[in-house]
Amino acid sequence: MSTEKSGKPTDAVPAVIVAKLRTLIAIGQLAPGMRLGQTELAEQFSASRVPVREALKLLTSEGIVEHDPNRGFFVARFSSDEALQYFSLRDMVEDQLLPTIRWPNKAELTELKRRAKHLETLLDEGSRSAWWNEHQAFHHMIFSLSPKNVLVREAMRYWSLTDRYRALVPLPRRDSAERRIVNKADLVQALSDQKMEDLVRVRTTRRKAFEDAVLEVLRDRGL
Repeated sequence: MSTEKSGKPTDAVPAVIVAKLRTLIAIGQLAPGMRLGQTELAEQFSASRVPVREALKLLTSEGIVEHDPNRGFFVARFSSDEALQYFSLRDMVEDQLLPTIRWPNKAELTELKRRAKHLETLLDEGSRSAWWNEHQAFHHMIFSLSPKNVLVREAMRYWSLTDRYRALVPLPRRDSAERRIVNKADLVQALSDQKMEDLVRVRTTRRKAFEDAVLEVLRDRGL
């Protein structure tokens, strides 16, 4: 965070606050229905209420936050119907995007392997917040191999909208079917082998398993 000459912290820009709030919502630290007080958030992020309010407005436009003019901002509640719509849109965008990526070069492949291994370490440690950030960055790196910048942006937008539902699913710390769903070895192998059919199949299978797990929890809760 930048500082003024007086040594006092300057306002965090809205984009930084948006990223932090997305993470807190995605890992369940800010639960659905929770009120997002602007004063409290300004103190938490060492900012004034102006960038905080802008950040909340941005998240409201994305559907992650809800705004009641009389009551303030709240974390959007979960809904099976909403989840199904977002998952469908995410599927359509990613299915269009993946076939347009180029194959990673040697340095990029090495970095993807390193990230995949690091994600496994974070799962072992139960570091949900760090894992979520790195998990998103891993997939953004793959999506960014495509020259279709609009599709990449939309893919990451729907990623944020669906990934907040990940807070409903326990973080798999030990070997299990759930752990194998989030393991990235098969994705990296498909990229290394330069087999688009395998890449699409693996991505589709993992994505569907995540969707099914989320929808099962939502149904069990009557949402």
